Amino acid sequence: MNDKNNKVMNFKFTCEKEDDGLPVVDIIAQTTSLSKSLVKKLMANGSVFQTFKNNRKHVRKARKTAKAGDLIECYYDPTINLDFNFEFNLLFETKNYGIYHKPAGAMSEGNNYGDRTSLIRHVEKIKRDVYLVNRLDREIEGLVLVAYNSRTQNFMQEMWRGNVVKKYQAVVLGRIRDQGFFDKKINNKFTKTIYTCIDVVDNRSYVEIKAVTERKYQIRMHFSDNGHPIIGDPIYGEHNKNSKGLMLISYSLEFEDPHDQRQIKVELPQDRMLF
Repeated sequence: MNDKNNKVMNFKFTCEKEDDGLPVVDIIAQTTSLSKSLVKKLMANGSVFQTFKNNRKHVRKARKTAKAGDLIECYYDPTINLDFNFEFNLLFETKNYGIYHKPAGAMSEGNNYGDRTSLIRHVEKIKRDVYLVNRLDREIEGLVLVAYNSRTQNFMQEMWRGNVVKKYQAVVLGRIRDQGFFDKKINNKFTKTIYTCIDVVDNRSYVEIKAVTERKYQIRMHFSDNGHPIIGDPIYGEHNKNSKGLMLISYSLEFEDPHDQRQIKVELPQDRMLF
């Protein structure tokens, strides 16, 4: 979208007495170089916040007014397409939780720069209460489990630490040995990734992965640190660039339902598998 400001902007403003009753959109537009139409889009995107008496909330509607003492925040990143919509497919559901297909490029949950295109915001529009159980890096396509009540979230996050089988597929640079594991500490915390090489084509290996633990960037760091960065990783590795993006997907979850002890197994559709 064309606008005067094409740089990342973090705006914070404490309202004075003369700002009492003014629309938040007007305060931001008058104090920054952003147009009112763009500010309205940022509100809908979840990039504007209002804090009163330590209560921080999104400002999503243009008619919202400010009070003296309010802290107004607006976060703008011109690289975020405010008009783009991701498709999040529901693959499995009970009354207590759902398993959703998150596409590559979509966030599991929002941040200061917005939540409109995140999975959690999508589910919030459908369900009364939503609680993330797991998250995937923005670049990773795959399965995300969302609880529909806090009790289920607590059950499943506890279960996630050791009683959920989490499987991935990846294409990595180089010819990796048939099978093995990595167990290097990340931020002084134990991590373990088990892999099996399924095939090698040219200088790329196709691997099945089981994440025993699940730390941020764990799989990507493990393979990169051991000389086999994942193809298309924009952060880790060298000579592994790929125009089609990160070649890593979370394709399978297996666990026992904590409510009725059924064995649950959910996988991505076959046409979304890497191999």
